[in-house]
Amino acid sequence: MKLDCFYKVKITKENKTEIYHWGYFPYKMVLDDVKQAYKDGADAVELEMITKKQFDKIIKPYTSGH
Repeated sequence: MKLDCFYKVKITKENKTEIYHWGYFPYKMVLDDVKQAYKDGADAVELEMITKKQFDKIIKPYTSGH
């Protein structure tokens, strides 16, 4: 199973937008999470493909040992 899907995700619900970064998931899991967001009441879900390098740079502050 390839784990090469990397996305900037914007989920809008009740005029509030939250941004997430999803990566290292199979595409099927991404689609399942999008469906779940709509089931949870999202008005919109936007997926923007990003590169592995961009994803790793974004999450580095959260994964490094400071």
